[in-house]
Amino acid sequence: MKVPINRMISPETTGGGAEIEYRQNTLSEGRLDFSNGDTDNPLLMGAITNRAMNTAFGPVENADFFVTIHQESSSLLGLKIQLIGDSNKSRGTGHKLAATFAMGNERDSYGGEYEISLKSDVTDYSVIYGYRTSSAVMFYTGLSVSNYSFEGTISGGAGLNSDVIDYKAQNILGWNGGMEFGSSAFKLKVETATQQITWTNTEEKLFYGFAFALTATF
Repeated sequence: MKVPINRMISPETTGGGAEIEYRQNTLSEGRLDFSNGDTDNPLLMGAITNRAMNTAFGPVENADFFVTIHQESSSLLGLKIQLIGDSNKSRGTGHKLAATFAMGNERDSYGGEYEISLKSDVTDYSVIYGYRTSSAVMFYTGLSVSNYSFEGTISGGAGLNSDVIDYKAQNILGWNGGMEFGSSAFKLKVETATQQITWTNTEEKLFYGFAFALTATF
C-alpha cells in the first residue's frame, strides 16, 4: 500500500498545450503483516523511491486535465485550475496559485504464499502557490489532503483468522516545496516534501521525501 509523498505539481497550467513528465519520487509504504494469523495487524511502514509518469492537456488557458501513473501506486485522473498568474506558455513573472482535484480506482491481484485481491480508491486535493522570479526560475510550495482505501480478500494461506483485508488512510496531510528551472519547452523540478499518514490499526507516521522531474511541453 503505497502513497506518494512528493507532489511534483506546478502552480502553472500548460496554457492550452500538452506536457509529459518523468518523475523520480518518494512514497510511503505499508506492508501487510499476518502475524498470529490476523489480517488486521498494524502495517509495517517505511519509505521507498519509485518512478511515475504524468501527462497533462490544457483545453483552455487556465485549466489542465492530467493523468498520473505511478509504478507501484494507484493511478490518478485529475483537474488543475490556475487561479492567479500566467501559464507555463506565457512565463510571466510574479505570483501563481492553482488548485487540483484527482481520483483513482484500481484492482490488483498478487500471488505467492497467499493469493491476494485488492481494490483501491483514492481522492486527492491540493493547493499550490508559486512565485516566478524570471522566465527560467520559479519557486513553489503546496498543501495536500488525500484519502486512500484498500479492500480485498486473501486466500491460500493456512491458519488465517479472516479472509478480509480492509485498510484506510483518511485525511493524509502533505506539504511540499521546490524549484523549477528551464524554458516553456523543457524544465527540471526538484522538490522536498513531508507526509503525515495514519492507516487503520497503525500508529501515525511522519515521512520525508525528495524528488525530481523532467518535463517536456508541446
